[in-house]
Amino acid sequence: MKSIERVKGLVEECIGQKIKFKLKKGKKAAVITEGVITDVYPSVFTVQFESKGLKRIVSFNYIDIVTNNVEFFKCDENETKIV
Repeated sequence: MKSIERVKGLVEECIGQKIKFKLKKGKKAAVITEGVITDVYPSVFTVQFESKGLKRIVSFNYIDIVTNNVEFFKCDENETKIV
């Protein structure tokens, strides 16, 4: 089982690294985007990404990862899943 503290620690290790994140948008729909983890806070963390030429920053709760609403992968040759 994933704990929020464990997830937070793994996210902190990836600050400044390029990651791919997959947002689940219903039963079968999902959006996959690449970005960089910029900051971590006690309850949330932020990811900066570019969309249509504009830089955007979005925040996620650690619970989003624990509940599998969001999945994160390192942008390496294996696309290693974070958590």
